[in-house]
Amino acid sequence: MQLSTALDSTLGAAFLGTLAAAIFYGLTSVQTFIYFQNCAGDGRFLKSWVFTLWILDTVHMAFTAHGVYFYLVTNFGNFEALAAPTWSILAGVYLTNISDIIVRSIFAKRISILCGLHGGILRILLPVLIVILSLVVFICGCAFASRAFILHTFARLDEASVYIYASIAAGVAADSTIAISLCILLFKSRTELKRTDSILNILMAFSINTALLTSICALACLITYAIWPQRLIFVGIYFTLSKLFVNSLLASLNSRGMLRSK
Repeated sequence: MQLSTALDSTLGAAFLGTLAAAIFYGLTSVQTFIYFQNCAGDGRFLKSWVFTLWILDTVHMAFTAHGVYFYLVTNFGNFEALAAPTWSILAGVYLTNISDIIVRSIFAKRISILCGLHGGILRILLPVLIVILSLVVFICGCAFASRAFILHTFARLDEASVYIYASIAAGVAADSTIAISLCILLFKSRTELKRTDSILNILMAFSINTALLTSICALACLITYAIWPQRLIFVGIYFTLSKLFVNSLLASLNSRGMLRSK
């Protein structure tokens, strides 16, 4: 492999992933500011979780920047350093999993509330299913990071590949369950009022697009890891994954005011 090609698929991929993560972090910060400007009707529980998510996203961005700085500056010209993931990149995996389980739990709570409007056992079953899938994502994601600390090199990460496959598969299943549940529940809430149905259509489209975007990103991470496990392409994609989840939640919360005014 030529040196330029190797750098494109390692340092180049990590650098581009960091730029994308920085853009999404900026969106997270703006959306968090907007949320706290218009969250008077929300309880302290939700406000505290939103603030916690912003803190986690901030620390994750710092870890991401440190990881790329380690490769590009501290070890400039030292290509042997590319053989092993830095502690900050692996620590970022823990933060991503913590952030993701919080976001999915909040969505599960909102689904439980919507189910309560229609009654039935789904009020318990759907949130429990989402939480179980989220726990699988969390446990497998953290197990992968812990195992990666022990394995030490990208070349040996294949020994822990079962964890990342299970984590991403469960994540896609959880996101799909959230999107399908929201769409069905919102569709059942339709009335003959044109204004109300218009708002519900917007919410259903938003739910589908959110799940589709996060699922595509997760699958892209999985595919690039399966094909190029020793390169940093999957790492660059993974940098943005948690920020997509946080921004999807904040966008749904901030859209409430706009939809009320329609």
